[in-house]
Amino acid sequence: MKKNIQEISKKFTPFTVFLIIALVLLLFFSVLRASLFTDVQEDKKIWFELSLLLLAAVMAELLVVYLKQPTVMVLLLVGVAISPSAIKILFPFASGILIWLLGVFGFAINQPSQLPHLIPTEGVVKVFAQLGAILLLFKIGLHSKIKQIFNLKNLIVGLLGVIIPFFAGFYYASMTGHGFSYSMFLGAALTATSVGVTVAVLSELKVMEKEFSKVILGAAVIDDILALLVLSLINNFPTELNAQILSPLATVVFTAFIFVVGGILVGQRIVKRYFDKELDVEKISNSTFLGILAYVLAYSYVAEFIGLSAIVGAFIAGITLNFSRLTGKLFELFYPLEAFFTPIFFISLGMLVDIPALLSNLVPIIIITIIAILVKIIGCGFGAYLTGTNLKESLIVGIGMVPRGEIALIIGLYGLTALTADGTAVLSETEYAIIASMAFITTIIIPWMLKKALGAVKNAPKV
Repeated sequence: MKKNIQEISKKFTPFTVFLIIALVLLLFFSVLRASLFTDVQEDKKIWFELSLLLLAAVMAELLVVYLKQPTVMVLLLVGVAISPSAIKILFPFASGILIWLLGVFGFAINQPSQLPHLIPTEGVVKVFAQLGAILLLFKIGLHSKIKQIFNLKNLIVGLLGVIIPFFAGFYYASMTGHGFSYSMFLGAALTATSVGVTVAVLSELKVMEKEFSKVILGAAVIDDILALLVLSLINNFPTELNAQILSPLATVVFTAFIFVVGGILVGQRIVKRYFDKELDVEKISNSTFLGILAYVLAYSYVAEFIGLSAIVGAFIAGITLNFSRLTGKLFELFYPLEAFFTPIFFISLGMLVDIPALLSNLVPIIIITIIAILVKIIGCGFGAYLTGTNLKESLIVGIGMVPRGEIALIIGLYGLTALTADGTAVLSETEYAIIASMAFITTIIIPWMLKKALGAVKNAPKV
């Protein structure tokens, strides 16, 4: 076959080869232009969008080598660079320069009448990003043992990481003249912890086995559960305190407890009874692998359905599979899925930032971001120090709990779409932009802060 192709290619003249290459380039250019500036059916354009996302991930990997910065931070910055708000600002300027340069060489091209359609933050891309977060937390769950997550130290760190940020956010919003609803939502947004970014940095720097990493991971999971319980409290906040009005909150708390504890107990038995029947540990069958994947997604769905985050469900599923004798092989099997979906998750987080809203509300965003950083470092760091962690590692625990990421965005988005009694949105677009910007900045700054803080305890012994 290869020989036949070579014989056929020899029959082409150089001009024919040049013409074919020129036509192929023209075809690709015309498809690219149509994809950017015309409406293409979503079922077709998704392949274009995924190609761009993966090319952006490749570019991020190259920048990691060049800039010598954590992969997560570079992926977030690449997401900002291709976000709709960045395109709106940069495209007119960039296209104007390109048209001028082409004009110098005698090519006359008109300025496009509309902005290019790159990658949306909704639809299939959003689903793929969620899958990236689920796979990331599932992998971390595989690394974790129950006693390393649900223990007194992590509970104290998690509680202080919720109580102090909530009251700080509520007090600041109230003192600056904002309404009760915004104050509650800002407090709730400050309680969240997006463990995905921190875990990715800790894993990249190869310190996941350190005691402070285990505290961050366990406390962040507890924080995630508590933050969503706070959101439930806000959703059912009573005008007067009585048992009837407080019952929805009690139901959510009880359901979460049953899911976490019961899910682990039941999951252990499912793993031992069904998945560990695999005879060859070195070569897991397709049916077993698909069964494990379905198992992880089922846990994610149940967690999402009862009001927790899907990543909590994936994490619990990972913990249960930690009891399996197949654990070592699962890391290898899930790596291709993680390599595909996880970069999409981090890039999509960067794409959510609204640059104009960030610039127009710069002062309150900076103040709230500083508060968001300090309350986690103080609350979680003090909790770690109180339970026996040394001062330097307590600081790392506090820094590692700073990112708000997708959890704060979920809380803010809920406030943007929820309606008050008179039919108006609980949060205005400006108020949502402030919360979203805080979530983004606290997420993007942490890789740099963690890298600096970890330099001081690079060889710290395990506690």
